[in-house]
Amino acid sequence: MNLLKTVITALCVVCLSSAPSWGEVAKDMDDGMRITADLMDHNQADDVITASGNVVLRWQGATLTSDNATFNRANKILKAAGHVVITKGSDTIRGESVSLDLDSGRGELARGNIFLKQNNMHLSSDKITRTGENDYSAGQSSYTTCDAETPSWKLGAGNIDLTIDEYGTAKHVVFYIKDVPVFYFPYLIFPVKRERQSGFLFPRFGWSAKKGAEADIFYYWAISPSQEATVDLDIQTKRGVGTGLDYRYLRKRGSTGKLGGYLIYDLYTNGLRGIVAQTHREAISPDMSLRTSINMTSDRLFLSDYGEKSGDYNRQFNDSTVNFLKTWQHFALTADLRYTQDYYAATNNNTLQTLPEIGLAAVRQQIYSTPLYFDLDSRATNYYRESGARGQRFYGFPRLTLVTGVPGYLNLSVYGGVHLRAYHTDSIPPASQIKDNDGSLLPETGVRLGTSFSRVYDINAGKLQKLRHEILPELSYTYTLNQDQSRFPFYDYTDRIVHQNMISYSLTSFLGGKFRNGETSEYRDLMRLKLSQGYSITGGRRDLLTLVDVNRPWTDLILESETWLHPQARMTLDARYNVYGNYISSAAPGIEIDDKRGTTIGINYRMARNEVDYLEGRLATKIFKPWELSYATRYSFDSHEFLESVYSVEYRHQCWSILVTYLDRRVTNPSQTVHVSFNLLGVFGSGSSTGGMTEK
Repeated sequence: MNLLKTVITALCVVCLSSAPSWGEVAKDMDDGMRITADLMDHNQADDVITASGNVVLRWQGATLTSDNATFNRANKILKAAGHVVITKGSDTIRGESVSLDLDSGRGELARGNIFLKQNNMHLSSDKITRTGENDYSAGQSSYTTCDAETPSWKLGAGNIDLTIDEYGTAKHVVFYIKDVPVFYFPYLIFPVKRERQSGFLFPRFGWSAKKGAEADIFYYWAISPSQEATVDLDIQTKRGVGTGLDYRYLRKRGSTGKLGGYLIYDLYTNGLRGIVAQTHREAISPDMSLRTSINMTSDRLFLSDYGEKSGDYNRQFNDSTVNFLKTWQHFALTADLRYTQDYYAATNNNTLQTLPEIGLAAVRQQIYSTPLYFDLDSRATNYYRESGARGQRFYGFPRLTLVTGVPGYLNLSVYGGVHLRAYHTDSIPPASQIKDNDGSLLPETGVRLGTSFSRVYDINAGKLQKLRHEILPELSYTYTLNQDQSRFPFYDYTDRIVHQNMISYSLTSFLGGKFRNGETSEYRDLMRLKLSQGYSITGGRRDLLTLVDVNRPWTDLILESETWLHPQARMTLDARYNVYGNYISSAAPGIEIDDKRGTTIGINYRMARNEVDYLEGRLATKIFKPWELSYATRYSFDSHEFLESVYSVEYRHQCWSILVTYLDRRVTNPSQTVHVSFNLLGVFGSGSSTGGMTEK
C-alpha cells in the first residue's frame, strides 16, 4: 500500500490542459513521471483532473493501471476504479477501486488483495483500510503465504490489523486446510516482516512413555541484526513444565557465540533439574582469541532423561572450558581452565579439575643456518579436587633435532630432549609414597630414517589422464630412560612416562590422479595406505587397549587407510592386529557418501576387543521431493539389539512443512518418543540461525 502513496503523491503535480483530448494521450513530467490514457481532462471549476480508458501511470519504478482515475486537487483525494493494479518490483496490489487522502495518508481498497513477494504474503478482503504509513485493517479477510488459487492453508478472520515490518493481530480466526476449517483462535498475533521475524513458531507435539503427552511452544525473538533467541515452553503431562532458551549472537571480526539452557521441576524426582550450555569465540585480533565452552547439568542422570534438549543421551564426562590463545611466528601461548563432571562416578569429589593451565609451545625452528632445529612443549598446571592428592605440576619437553640426509634419496633426523617435571603436592593420602615437593629429569632420544619412491603413469582413460604413485618407507628408534615415578602423584599419563627402547617401521603408499575438468585439469587424492608396527627391545610400551605390556615386545600391527572411491565417496579404515593372539584388537572401517544435492550416507563399524562392538549408520535424502527422509541407528553385536534408532520424515511445501520424528532408545532408560513439528511460513515464523545475522 506504500505504493499507493507514492503514486498519488506523483499525481498531485500533474497539470493537464483544461480542454479534453481524444485518442491515446501521454504526458511526461519534469520529475520523470509519465501518464497515458485514452482521455484526460482538467475541470478548472472543481480543480479535478480526470483520466479514463487504459490509464497507466509510471513513476520511480512503480506502475498504476486502471480503467478510470480522478484527482481532486482541492481536497487532495485520489480515486481509481476498474481493474486497479499497482506494482513495484514483485509486490502487487489489486482491487476494484482505491481511494486515498493524500493529507492524512488514509485510504481504502475495495474488493482487493495485497501481495508482498519477499515474505509471500497474500491479504484479501472486501475492504482494506490504510490507517497509517504502514498500518492496515481488514474486515472479514483471509491471510496466507501460499500462492495457489485454493491455498494449502489460510487464516480466515473477522478482523485483521497489521503493521508492515512489525506484527499483525487477528480476531475470531479460523485456520483452514484447503477450504476445510480445522482450528479456531479467538485472538492471534503473527509477524509481518520482510527480514528475520520475531513471533511464535508452530508448536511441536510428542509422546513418550516416561514423559506422557508433550507440547513444546516456541517463540522466536529477532532481537537485533546481530542477536536472536528462541524461548521454549515445554509441557509434559507426566514430568511437569520446563523452559528452554537458545540465544545466538555475532560480534565484530567474526566473533560469535550462543547460550542455551533448560530447566524443569521434575514431578518424578520432586526437584529442579536442568542444563546450561554456552560457547563463545572472541577474535581479539588476528593472532589472539578467547574461547569458552560451558556444559553443566544438575545431576548425573539428566542427559539420559532429557537428552533431546542437548542432543547427548549418554556421556561419561562433561567438560566446561575457557581457553586463551596468543600466537607469534614461532611461538604460541595458551591459558586454559577445565572443569569436569564425571557421570560414571558416584560423586564428583574425586574428579580432577584443571584450574588453570598455562602453556608455551615453540614450533620447530631452524637455529641460524645450521641443520639444527629446536622445538618446545611446556605447561604449568594447577590441579584441584575435593578428595585426593592435588597441587601444581610443571612439565617441559625441550628438544633439539638434527636434520640431514642425501637430498632426493634419504631423509635422516636425530633428536634429543628431556622431560622436565616438578611438583608441589598437598592433601597426600596416608601411607602414600608421594612427596610434597619433587621433580625429575627424564632424557629421551630418537632417530628417524626415511625415503620416498614415486612414479607417474600415463593413463588417458576417460577423464583420468595420469596416476602418481608414491611409497614412503620409514624406520625409527626411540629410547626413554627407565625411571621410578611412583613417588609422583598421578594426574595423567605425563606422570607415568613409559620406559622405551623401541624400533618402529612404517610403509605409506599415496595414490593421486590428474583428471580432466572441462578445459582445465584438477588433481585429486585417491588413496592413502599406511602399515606400521613397533618392537620393544627392552622396556614397556603403551598401546590403545593394552596400556603397558612388558612381556610381548611386538606392538599391534596397525593398518590405516583413506580411499576416495569417487569425489563424493570416501572410505576409511583403522585396524590393529595382535600378532601373539592372532586376533584383531580393534577395527573401525567406515564409508561416507555425499552427492552434494541433499543425499548423504554413512556407515561405520566400531570394534575394540572385549570393549565395544557395534555398527552405526545414517541416511538422509531429498530425492523424493517434496519429502525429506532420514534414518540413524546403532546396533550392538554384543547384546544383539539396536541401541538407538531415529526416524524422521519431513514434507516441505511452498508455504508450510511438517516434520515427524520417532526415537527408539533401548539402553540407559529405554524409551520411545514421537515428535510432530509444523511450520507455517509467515504466521508461525521459521526463525533464523546465525547465517541470517550481521555483525554488531
